[in-house]
Amino acid sequence: MNTIIKFNKANGPSALEHINEEIPIPEKDEVIVQMKAAGLNRSEHMFMKGVYVIAPEFPSKIGTEGAGIIHNIGANVTGINIGDEVCITPNILPNEYGVLGKYIIAPKEAIVPKPKEITFNEAASVWMALSTAYCALVLNGGLEKNKKQIVVVTAASSAIGAATIQMAKRSGATVIATSRNYNKDSFLKENGADFIIHTNTENLTHKILEFTNNKGFDIAIDLVLGDFTAKLADAAAPEATIIAGGLLSMEVPEIPFFPLVMKNLKLTSFHVVFHLFRKPEVFKEASLEILDGLKNKHYWPVIDKVFTMEQATEAYLYLEENNQKGKVVIEIN
Repeated sequence: MNTIIKFNKANGPSALEHINEEIPIPEKDEVIVQMKAAGLNRSEHMFMKGVYVIAPEFPSKIGTEGAGIIHNIGANVTGINIGDEVCITPNILPNEYGVLGKYIIAPKEAIVPKPKEITFNEAASVWMALSTAYCALVLNGGLEKNKKQIVVVTAASSAIGAATIQMAKRSGATVIATSRNYNKDSFLKENGADFIIHTNTENLTHKILEFTNNKGFDIAIDLVLGDFTAKLADAAAPEATIIAGGLLSMEVPEIPFFPLVMKNLKLTSFHVVFHLFRKPEVFKEASLEILDGLKNKHYWPVIDKVFTMEQATEAYLYLEENNQKGKVVIEIN
């Protein structure tokens, strides 16, 4: 017997239900994974509340990233064998599949081998974070190795924030990280932040200019939006890039038109599924960078807290508080 988590109304984590079903049978181009761990993402929280770019279709599964062991394979699946330890990358739209279950269906395109250097919990926590960092910094931001660029990372204690710091530092960038208060300073410094701005008490624009000797930054990933975007535009160097990578404020910003025009700034964004995972050549390049970084300890998984599958509602509510340092993971037994 299998247990899988679903929800029947867009009411957030409180609507999650544990459903007993038969172990599924894979169709063409699909695999069945015996799950060991799932990494939680904020997009899933928005999806459960009906405020994501894709609406749920009830009853809806949940979860897009995890790790486990191949239990069964469907027709046309090659290079993947029963018993393989694998990662499920977030090459899954939330209305297509769901990884929160003991045995789940996944498309073969979402499966990659689990690096032997990391545990199942760690393997469930790296792909969304590092792939998003790659999309933001490399594909959109123009990060180049040894160019000594200045990178700003907002909401830097999140899993994506921590991964972005690690990737920027690997390229030799100077990193300015933001956090609401002083509680996460040691965590941010351990991940490589050179400077920290406490946005509850410090002026974001003024501190960036202070840390850069009034030159401004070259690349910023804005995981907050709201009024952060205009403040970043005021602190940007000429021809800098601001990447909208998240919506933690839940406030879509007004476009800071005059700084964009006067400084020739680039304001851009992306969807990691469409702009990375579903472009095979792009994903291949990103995978090589991510796997090499993990192997050589330039990148490392950052896990804040581990919950059981029975605690899924509690885990998503914890994620909603925005107090975590790194990834929230559900361990599945």
